[in-house]
Amino acid sequence: MKADARLMVFSLIACIAYTLAYYFDWPLFQYYLDENRFHFTVQPASSGPPILWYGWLATAILAGGALALVVPRRLLSRFLPDLAWLIPSALIVAALIYEVRWFL
Repeated sequence: MKADARLMVFSLIACIAYTLAYYFDWPLFQYYLDENRFHFTVQPASSGPPILWYGWLATAILAGGALALVVPRRLLSRFLPDLAWLIPSALIVAALIYEVRWFL
């Protein structure tokens, strides 16, 4: 079993998880710059605006790591690395469609 297959699964799952966390606003935690603290719950407006990127990234890393370790070997052996570009390409298109609202 190559480690490359697990890394590819990690990358693809993390990419999917990040896009879903971004689209549905599911950060694992939020960072408030004014307080210089991380919080798992939404804080009052007096705490300033939260930075969600760290939470989205942590969500993607945890989801990608967990599923890369759980995927059975027989599925990894059937995985076609030549088609691995399809998922990131589709997710980029989905993110662009979501962000088009800023330009209309």
